[in-house]
Amino acid sequence: MSNSSAKLIQKRTLEFFENLSNWYPTEDLFKKINKTLDREYSIIPKRERIGKGIKFISNHVAKIIFQLLKKEMHTKKKYIINFIESAFNYGESNKSLILQHFSLHILADFISFKPEKFDEMVPLIERYACNADWSIRETAADSIISGLKKIPEKTLKLLSIWTQSDDEYLRRLVSESLRPHSAIKWLRDPTKNDQILEILSILRKDRSIYVRKSVGNNLKDLTKYMPGKILELVESWINKAEIEVNDELAMEKGLNQEEKRLIWTIKHGMRWIKNQNPELHPKLEKILGKYYVLYFDEKRNRLAKPFEID
Repeated sequence: MSNSSAKLIQKRTLEFFENLSNWYPTEDLFKKINKTLDREYSIIPKRERIGKGIKFISNHVAKIIFQLLKKEMHTKKKYIINFIESAFNYGESNKSLILQHFSLHILADFISFKPEKFDEMVPLIERYACNADWSIRETAADSIISGLKKIPEKTLKLLSIWTQSDDEYLRRLVSESLRPHSAIKWLRDPTKNDQILEILSILRKDRSIYVRKSVGNNLKDLTKYMPGKILELVESWINKAEIEVNDELAMEKGLNQEEKRLIWTIKHGMRWIKNQNPELHPKLEKILGKYYVLYFDEKRNRLAKPFEID
């Protein structure tokens, strides 16, 4: 077993904290937790840190700490909120990104443990989902994923509300949370994800490219599991917008701003089909035009076609 495995991280964390008697959220407690997190990070070989970095370590340390908090009966909402906020603030003040991630994993674990408290945790989720650090925003999505596992209807209702938020970070969180994660099978089930597609449809022409990129990435992931359904979805978007399909549609010539946003999102979402499903190219041509399939350069987000086309 690798010294950096999840089981060994959890085992070492348990050995260090299982006899701790004072779980009051003080600076001393967070120093100990932070020391543990830093130690575990130092154990990870540099070549493994892409897959086993800050989020990986903080997640598995948080799982053990939360188990111990449950054992000590420290799972009341007031205590958990205080614990999360204090840990995050200590990490922020001491420039410890890993401790900030740790606090967000505690939040996600608490929602899994007591989903009936989800509404009362929403202000915390919103705060961290709008953090200046992109990695903090990404980890904040774990709390929404916990909600989708335990209370999907309530969580989806919240995400629908957030599609109308003025904050692009919250709108992006909606799409990122709904990526077809392996941990939530129904997100990638074409017979069960109609509401997901309805929510993504709201964001299809979002004014923020940060949001649209997430929507496109979500569509790309979904095309791996339900290409036919997603092709039908984006074709309905084109028809609803009354955009005329021609060979050069992917160049976005003559389109207004909203139409350009829509076409950009669709192009970003169709790249898996374009590269991996040649049998679906005739259908894709009917949606984005022939030149998208033949000449579109995904990295440059433009048509890289020759000057003259036979």
